[in-house]
Amino acid sequence: MHRKEFLQKSMLSLGMGSFLFSQNPFITLRAEEDEKEQESISLPSKVKSLIFIEMMGGMSHVDTLDPKPNSAFSKVSSGISGLSVLEPFSLTAKQLHSIGIIRSTWSEEGDHGFAQMLLGTGYRMTEAMGFPDIPHFGSVIAYAKKSKAKTSYFPSYVTIGGRGGKNGNSGFLGINYSGYHVGNVDEPIQHLNPSHGKFSEERILRRKDLVSFMNDEFSKSFPTKEAMHWKKMLTAAEEFRNSKDIDSFRISLEDEKTRARYGTTWQGKAMLLAKRLAKQEVPFIHISIGGWDTHTGNKAQITKIMKETDMGIAALLEDLNQSGLIKQTLFVLTSEFGRTPDVGSRDGRDHHPKVWSTLIGGGPFQKGFVWGETDELGAKATKPNEAVHVRDLVATIYKASGVDPDGEIINSFGRPFLLTTKKAKVIEGLL
Repeated sequence: MHRKEFLQKSMLSLGMGSFLFSQNPFITLRAEEDEKEQESISLPSKVKSLIFIEMMGGMSHVDTLDPKPNSAFSKVSSGISGLSVLEPFSLTAKQLHSIGIIRSTWSEEGDHGFAQMLLGTGYRMTEAMGFPDIPHFGSVIAYAKKSKAKTSYFPSYVTIGGRGGKNGNSGFLGINYSGYHVGNVDEPIQHLNPSHGKFSEERILRRKDLVSFMNDEFSKSFPTKEAMHWKKMLTAAEEFRNSKDIDSFRISLEDEKTRARYGTTWQGKAMLLAKRLAKQEVPFIHISIGGWDTHTGNKAQITKIMKETDMGIAALLEDLNQSGLIKQTLFVLTSEFGRTPDVGSRDGRDHHPKVWSTLIGGGPFQKGFVWGETDELGAKATKPNEAVHVRDLVATIYKASGVDPDGEIINSFGRPFLLTTKKAKVIEGLL
């Protein structure tokens, strides 16, 4: 029983119900009567999609995007005049003129779980304690873009790669805005047909009708939210299976030359899939690339990851820019925290939330900008007024995406949930 329902029934048992209802017309006895149209959290925007690349584990900024004397790699010039990055991003560097870089991202969270919660929601773990079903901000963006659309189901949030933290979790927003996970980029859409041979459409329809009948009969005896969710999932699966847009998931339809530019690794294919989904105007495309927790073997591990990833990111940025999709697509690449400037005898860097780098651009963002800077070792930001806390990053992404960062949604407990904390601020200078 929800707290509100408990209090209502307790008051009634004490003979106070009629008094309460006369004083407060918003109190109701039935949970379904509490459901009402949500206030709009959308802002006017040309942005249709966001490609969010999460380097999970903590990407070393001093070895990738912020050259320092203690970096493990050599500097390379970039497409932004006067800006250098490092060898692991050598191909991506040439495409940075179409986006920009923040070198002053920071937070207080040096623990993976706490930092991933903050990056995924804009809330610190302690701030989110009252909201156990808080959604990932990708689900919020998907909800803002699609909740008013009267169309059949098609994924509005797609996750590719790792599934840590809050990734793909829609919380109280419900299953329509949860992440559709792609586990195999070569075959992202599986199980469209029965596993044993090809059956006729008529037979498949008979099976669907049988399942629907069983679910409906069960729901009559057990009218639970879970039963309702399963019914919605069945409907969504059928609509998705019959969608005219389902080919946007098939990278095999790209020509051979294009596929070669992105590379043969799963990361490269994920970037190509992200481009296709952005073209289809899927609101949130989330690519998680792990392996960045480099407490040992730092240089070798970064070399391996970026050898498999750099080509795909560069091709994605090039295509977004040349096709004009960059005008309606946001691009973000970041991590839960950075790594320490010092490298010990084990060639490793530890967790360092005091500062790290973020690539961001597209939509209303400026092109070719550099925001913030770090000290001579890359240990901290040197311009306090240009320091970007993760909550500010999320708030800025919201606004750039066409979502009101000051908006609120009523959660499953009937409580207002603010999209960002009152401490968060939009970095207007980037827009």
